[in-house]
Amino acid sequence: MKKVITVIVVSVLGSNIFAIDLDPKAMTYYGGINMNSIATSEFENFHISDWENYGLGGSEGRVSIPLGDKDPAGSNMSLLVGAITPISDKLNALAEFQIGLGSVSYTAIYLGGTFNLINGEKFKLGITPKVGYTLATADFGEIELLTGYTPPVIIPEGTFTNGDKLTMDMSGVGVQIGITPSLKINDKIGILVQAGYELSIASDPVIMVNDEIEIPMTAKGVVKTDGTGTQAGLNPAAETGGIFFQFGISYKLGD
Repeated sequence: MKKVITVIVVSVLGSNIFAIDLDPKAMTYYGGINMNSIATSEFENFHISDWENYGLGGSEGRVSIPLGDKDPAGSNMSLLVGAITPISDKLNALAEFQIGLGSVSYTAIYLGGTFNLINGEKFKLGITPKVGYTLATADFGEIELLTGYTPPVIIPEGTFTNGDKLTMDMSGVGVQIGITPSLKINDKIGILVQAGYELSIASDPVIMVNDEIEIPMTAKGVVKTDGTGTQAGLNPAAETGGIFFQFGISYKLGD
């Protein structure tokens, strides 16, 4: 479901920004790197168990989820690509896609604009607000049930067993605002830099099995790692926030 939402948001934002000017030759494209920080909360290991139906012990199906080992808190680097189209002499609209790879993968799409306070022929300096959609995914690989327990795990949300794929999706709304200096090298190539502040607001995380079964963190089968049936009581979140920095090379197709 979260991936479907991502596709819808990408399509809507993309269609809106490119509807402003349908001529690709009027646009400037850019690519580079994005440096930001990821803040996390409640990234702790937990279990998923069917103890409600099979009791605690040998007949129970139980799997360990090593979320604490996937904690991505700290500095994060991602790649970015984007497109800029002019609206007026001082105002440009833009669409931007960011992707970061690591223990927790990160993707984001932003829609925004730059208003140039300094609008010289070679050098420009503008303010760029952006708003978009972010998705962080923790990949736990293939499920392996704990020793001494009985597969499969059968809970109201679905059934899974050894070898199934397990991930956790954390999506949200992202906002960035920065100062954007740009330098024109020649008629085609330029340098684009942006530095500013960003904030994301994450929604409730969802555990996914084989990209089909959704298990909310509030499910009764999401339990502590002490072998009991006590609900884990976790609401893990991974959010970008604080200072960010971007550096990119721009290329204009048209004259």
